[in-house]
Amino acid sequence: MTYTKKKILLVGVLLGIYTYTIVTYFTPWFVEKTYWTAFDYIHFKEASRTPINITDYIHSPLSPGLKWCSSNPFLDSYDRKTVFYMEHIWYKWSETQLQSVYDILTKVALSRNTTDGYITHMAYPEKTHLPCPNKYGLVRYGKSLGTGKVLCGIATIPPSAKCIIYSLGSNNNFEFEQAIIKQTSCQVHTYDCTSSPPKVPIKGLTFHNVCMGEQTNLQQHIFPYSVRKEKLYNNETVIFKRFSQIVQENNHDHVHVLKMDIEGAEYGVFADIFNSSKGINLPFQISFESHWWYHDFYHAILHQHMFNQLWKKGYRFLYHELNPGDPSCVEWTLMRVFC
Repeated sequence: MTYTKKKILLVGVLLGIYTYTIVTYFTPWFVEKTYWTAFDYIHFKEASRTPINITDYIHSPLSPGLKWCSSNPFLDSYDRKTVFYMEHIWYKWSETQLQSVYDILTKVALSRNTTDGYITHMAYPEKTHLPCPNKYGLVRYGKSLGTGKVLCGIATIPPSAKCIIYSLGSNNNFEFEQAIIKQTSCQVHTYDCTSSPPKVPIKGLTFHNVCMGEQTNLQQHIFPYSVRKEKLYNNETVIFKRFSQIVQENNHDHVHVLKMDIEGAEYGVFADIFNSSKGINLPFQISFESHWWYHDFYHAILHQHMFNQLWKKGYRFLYHELNPGDPSCVEWTLMRVFC
């Protein structure tokens, strides 16, 4: 083989490796970005055609007793006209929610090997998410789906605003926390009573060997393989604290983001924070993974009530993503629009 042919072959191999890398690592990101950006464009365009003057619009029937959450810094760049347009769509969807849930559960009952796509349809009308108006759009912090979380506008929060993020569940992996600290000015507090702090201290991260919420035995029934269950059965000491107690101990007036990946314990956390005292501000943005294993009634009931409460507490859906390994597990990101 001549030198020229070897050179051509080498270039071909390198080009093949380069192409494989681009396709493998960047195509999913590009598809995800294009998918959500396209729907955002449609929503903004349709909202601009709305003839009603709603500059003073501050209330929503989907969140009784609440008003436009002016204390949420992420809403500073939002156009209320766009939100009003989306609220109209969501309200019409809510009026037929019982029929929708009935139809979805019928499909689940007839196809017990999958819940792919069904879960998200019970939470909100798909393809009608709240747009992220920030020029950077939705950003994933942490490279992998398992540890990364998608958030809106975090990088725009100035250091003077004292951005605070609570991260529940680490499983000894701090990829999310490291990405947040590297790319934003936020301080991160990680809570996990079943894991250990990072071996090498991370500047900007405070680890608490504590779990949030109320300690109960329900999780061992709805997630029988959890590490927490093993610790409970072995009589190991685990510490639980309520959201209100944690916020007061940290002297935090607000929490910009609450991130959760706690294998079924998210239901207990939501039950706790939604029953916090009136003086406690709820997180401005929430990113978490929900779990609905085995198609049992525990998850069906908890899942539906959890999302109903999120709507009532003023949260709106920014993003969702099915776990490719188990579509009964879904990643969600929500913004508090009314408070």
